[in-house]
Amino acid sequence: MQERKERDIAPACTTKNTTSSSPVFIGVPGSGHGMSGRQAMSRRSSWESRKHHYWSDCTGNSLRASRRIGHPAPPAADAQALLESWVLEQLGLSPDLSAHPFGVASLTCSAASLTLHLDPYLGRERHSFPEHCLHRLLPAAPAPGSGDELGGIPGLRVGGTEAGGRKLRLHMVDGLGPAQLTLALPPGLPETWPAVERRHRSWVKGHGMRPLWATPWLDYEESDYLDACLARARSARATMGSALLRRLALFHTSAAFYRVRCWDEGDTWKIDACTANPSTQGHDQLLQRLCHPRWGLPVNLAHAFCHCAGHESPYAWGHTCAFYLDGLEPSGAEAIYLRVHASPEGRDHDRQIETLRRAGAPKEWMDRAFPTDALQDHRGTQRR
Repeated sequence: MQERKERDIAPACTTKNTTSSSPVFIGVPGSGHGMSGRQAMSRRSSWESRKHHYWSDCTGNSLRASRRIGHPAPPAADAQALLESWVLEQLGLSPDLSAHPFGVASLTCSAASLTLHLDPYLGRERHSFPEHCLHRLLPAAPAPGSGDELGGIPGLRVGGTEAGGRKLRLHMVDGLGPAQLTLALPPGLPETWPAVERRHRSWVKGHGMRPLWATPWLDYEESDYLDACLARARSARATMGSALLRRLALFHTSAAFYRVRCWDEGDTWKIDACTANPSTQGHDQLLQRLCHPRWGLPVNLAHAFCHCAGHESPYAWGHTCAFYLDGLEPSGAEAIYLRVHASPEGRDHDRQIETLRRAGAPKEWMDRAFPTDALQDHRGTQRR
């Protein structure tokens, strides 16, 4: 059995909200004392550039779309954070591969709102991802006598559409605080949200369930669910889930994981990722961004167990790297547990590559996620 090896990632991953001189990808500039006016201006310009790059990496938006921003991933207000943590929980266990993590191509956010720009398709069969999204998010009472739990997010309601039916506005019912979510259809998809919603409503009723997303009040099924879980949901778990969702694109822009799954287990968010490019660089860059001392999550990297190949060998296969990130709360409880698997789901990566291509994954990202030399190396280990 391969011996487990603990390894520090970078000093920047063990501090939070402090100035660091460590050589991280996105550094925190120094105080600037003693610099000339021209040097100070250059340092501020570099600082703004790094902030915009971090914003682009977190949101999946092009740098050309960047604008004057404060915090590149602003924290959500309490009610908004609760909604977003539920969104992450519902979309985090997708049944198949999509072109981007959890089917979200890009996002925009403020303290009181979040807009998700969705992928068009899910999996090899190219199922409608927008319809899958409604299935996971919109609340529906279970069929009588089925014994099933409430589906979707309790209290989430459809508020209407905009942009010619291309954007769907969702909100929480009164009493659960102001919280807004907008779902944007991908360019090139011909249908509109009213058509997607009608199809989903027909499916719900056809399975004996009762749609709840158009009623202006909480249904008794939703009230019972909220009474059972709301106290726990309002804890630091919601804040962490929201912060993860607002940095969702990092799993695509920094690490190039071809599958990412995420779920809540008690007070810890579990993240399970698969890579076809097993090297320390991929997950180290992700951890550096997640633990950025000014813009990252409120966490410390507590333990890192990495089995990736060293300099003497380009790749190592059939192993799992594990990372434990503790929260900065006084309790120091484990907040995130990240596992990265360096083995295909099957004999090789051919099925994953075909599925992602059919789902619309960008070629440039596919070349980075499935580099030719890594695939050839894996095929060689299979023959040996």
